[in-house]
Amino acid sequence: MVAVRPWSEIVLLHPDVESGETALAAYALDLGAVVAGDPNVPVVYRDARSFWRATYLTSGMNRLLEEVLGRLAGRPGDRVLQLRSPFGGGKSHTLAALYYAIKNRDQMLASVPEAEKLADPGLVRVAVFDGEKFDALEGKEVDGQRISTLWGWLAWQLGEYELVREHDEKKVAPGGDLVKKVLGDTPTLLLLDEVLKYVERAEGVKVGNSTLGSQTLEFVHTLSVEVAGTRQAVLAYSLQASARESYGREDLLRMLDHLTARVDARREPVGGDEILPVLKKRLVAETPSTEAVDAVANGYGDVIRRALTARAGDEDQRREVDERSLQLARRLREAYPFHPALIDIMKERWASIPEFGRTRGALRFLAICLHALKESGKARDLLGASDIPLEDVGVRYAFFTEVGQREPFVPVLEADFIGPNARAKQIDVRLARENPSLSGVLPATRLATAILLYSFGGPPRESAEAGETLPPGVTENEILEACLSPELDGITIQAVLKELREKCLYLHYDGVRYIFKTTPNVTKLIEDEAEYFDSHPDAVLERIKEELERRLGGRREVVLWPVRSLDIPDEGTRFLLAYLPLEFVEKPNLEPRALEFLTQHGDRPRRYRNALGLAIPDQRQLQPLRRAVRYLLAIESVELKKRQLGVTREQAEQLKERKDTELAALESALRSLYTAVWLLKMEDSEIALDKVAIGGRPLQAQGIHERIMELLTTVQTRLFASLAPRRVVELLKVDGKRGIAGKDVRDAFFGIPGCPRLTDEGVLKRTILRGVEEGIFGYVGRPDKVREEEGLYVVDSEYAVSGRSLSEEEVDLGSGFLMLPTAIKGREGEVFTPVLDSVPPQTSGKTITVSGTAPAGCLIIVSGGKEDVRCWMGEGETRFGVQVPLRPNEMNTLNVMAQDSDGRSSMPATIQIWQGKGRPPSETLYRRSMTLNRAQLYQVFNAFGNLAEKAGRIRLTVEAEKADGFDPNWLRNAVEEPLEEAGIEEEPE
Repeated sequence: MVAVRPWSEIVLLHPDVESGETALAAYALDLGAVVAGDPNVPVVYRDARSFWRATYLTSGMNRLLEEVLGRLAGRPGDRVLQLRSPFGGGKSHTLAALYYAIKNRDQMLASVPEAEKLADPGLVRVAVFDGEKFDALEGKEVDGQRISTLWGWLAWQLGEYELVREHDEKKVAPGGDLVKKVLGDTPTLLLLDEVLKYVERAEGVKVGNSTLGSQTLEFVHTLSVEVAGTRQAVLAYSLQASARESYGREDLLRMLDHLTARVDARREPVGGDEILPVLKKRLVAETPSTEAVDAVANGYGDVIRRALTARAGDEDQRREVDERSLQLARRLREAYPFHPALIDIMKERWASIPEFGRTRGALRFLAICLHALKESGKARDLLGASDIPLEDVGVRYAFFTEVGQREPFVPVLEADFIGPNARAKQIDVRLARENPSLSGVLPATRLATAILLYSFGGPPRESAEAGETLPPGVTENEILEACLSPELDGITIQAVLKELREKCLYLHYDGVRYIFKTTPNVTKLIEDEAEYFDSHPDAVLERIKEELERRLGGRREVVLWPVRSLDIPDEGTRFLLAYLPLEFVEKPNLEPRALEFLTQHGDRPRRYRNALGLAIPDQRQLQPLRRAVRYLLAIESVELKKRQLGVTREQAEQLKERKDTELAALESALRSLYTAVWLLKMEDSEIALDKVAIGGRPLQAQGIHERIMELLTTVQTRLFASLAPRRVVELLKVDGKRGIAGKDVRDAFFGIPGCPRLTDEGVLKRTILRGVEEGIFGYVGRPDKVREEEGLYVVDSEYAVSGRSLSEEEVDLGSGFLMLPTAIKGREGEVFTPVLDSVPPQTSGKTITVSGTAPAGCLIIVSGGKEDVRCWMGEGETRFGVQVPLRPNEMNTLNVMAQDSDGRSSMPATIQIWQGKGRPPSETLYRRSMTLNRAQLYQVFNAFGNLAEKAGRIRLTVEAEKADGFDPNWLRNAVEEPLEEAGIEEEPE
């Protein structure tokens, strides 16, 4: 155990913290009182030197100082700056910093050396308006002069009151020309605080058919516009961050925001990562010695590393623990004398509570805790979440001031924390009696205190919109990291947590998160019922299967929990996905058993091996899944016995909450249960397993089956919903007989591993339709009309369809026959019209690539451009691509014909292309160039889809670069082949 001194012996607190001056005014700056020199303002705000010594210059504040002083010095940039942050987020403090930077520059430079680089605008006129102080009816009286309005007060401070005297007396906002005269051409700084409060009060003052509030809004708008047009004036004003903080006047907040939206720029004084240095600068007078801080940080780091290493399951997890421990030790050094977990609670959790005062609230609460602990002599080596002295009345009052619910939590504190028979106290007494080394450690009280702090506000939800949070509460791992210390080890924490669950009346535990609520818990009832299901695992397994059937049932392509290979149909009409039972991964010899499912159908070989995949359960999810179902069954059992058990209405609500929690846990476990699919592949001419896993890849789909299908069709493409006719042509050429039966095509794709794996036979039908329409091959509906001549298939043209469209109903894979065009008699003299690929409607290039499909061995002739272009296609080639020079700055109508060796020509195919940089007549062109990473590519899929839907087609040029080069085999398998299977053919540049 590392011996360290309590922080109270090492840290010198700020004088007002040391003295116990913790009134709200000590941490809530009153800008109007500061400017007026009110002696009641705490010296830390009233005196410029004290202000700068207690102020941490955040990046937001530093940027604002640079901008404001630079603009006052005549530099270009934003001149209307809106300070936007939540309540207690440092807006007034930042306005005061701007005020002191102008009025007391020497004190700023003496206390903040980095301010030396800030511009010096010289003599600056300053006018400050505090909307909380300025009365809408009475205004202000100075030197015998009654000033009634915002514009009058600003003009008076700038020495220009006479310009607006009449407007002030009549309470009518001045126009832009008059405001411009008031601003003049000398450096002028205008600071407006709490404008929304003033406008709301001013709405009650009638001005003719208007109100003073409306006139004030008009003036703010005019002022912002005129300031934006000056060379040396700056307007900085504060505004609440959200409707929640606008005193119920969301309309006014929106109006104020919109009035200046055209010319202002938003600034946030304190970023989330800067709250810690702000707190330390304000509460701690001097930086403690490095040696003392290192002793604490290293001691905590060692304890946490040992505790977490004991829970690590493998070497990777142990390495992660080492990194986490080093990171925590670094954060402990930065946060000392605070535990970083305590700062995180306030910054990330309490920030979502309406009552919490952000930076201001954190300052006051911590100041009260520091003072109380030092006064009582109960300070430990750090001030963490478990060290908050709730027995102190002032601390309790400050705590509930920030998080709310003071009165509802009185019985909670009495029963579980501070009462004479409080449950946490009883546990601590027993532990100290049984283990004297724990005397004075108070593990139960400290853990309960930490849980209480985590019971308000929720942590930010990952990958969600700003402001969205998870429910309040804390996990065991979070408790460990927040409460582990040299005197409180992990084993003790786990044992005490269990006892707290069993003894505390208001502590709720849903199996994952701990939270104190104002209603008694029903944990004991649920635990008692859960013990029954611990001894009846078959009931749990049956419920899991029911839940899966509910989510997967009704799908013809799904087989759930097959026991034998015979349980999986052997059919060649669709791809089947067999979801294997949980016990599959709990027994040895996984791969041999998987191969049996994939290659056998009972005692005979499986015919359609390429039409089956096995969804494999993730062994890591079995325990969470069984646990969720076990507790769900237990809850349902309690519900059935509610009258017998005497469950109250409040407890019934808790039971419902717990049920919702377990249902969410069940849903999460089920969604992550199947994360891998095993398929067959050919490897060195042998059958092998192709293991496809989600891994850490983000998926869009939420359903179990939908996620697996997204994995197979999008993320790691193994399953195709479309097919290029070329792949059918390859089968037609296998034996050189120029034809193949439709059922043989189907059997090949669904039966032979290595062939493109298709979702269903509809994919094959659509491919045949496309190939027939493009004249790549012909379809014969009557196979009895196909004959052999000299070892080759032949059919008369009257029985074959090629070069025209068919409906899907006309294609029968069971009886149809596919023929190459050369095998169709009676059409030998016919030359089919080329089928052209799409081209952009406009190009600035001198040439364009014309490509498409045409009969093999033909001469392609392209006319209508700057000059005619010809190219021969080789025997067996059905694709062509030629570069065609274009006539500049005009519409080029290109005619593309195919001509056979006997001089017979096809009908022309026509395309139009505008050459030039100007806009083509009656045409529009949308073109963008962008660089995307994988995540961004997923996000823009819908945008590309929308564009393709509107335009019919879009043309993509792809460029990817890898410093050490791409592996050719990977490139072929992972990129080029999936593109080909999707029917996407490369266009020559």
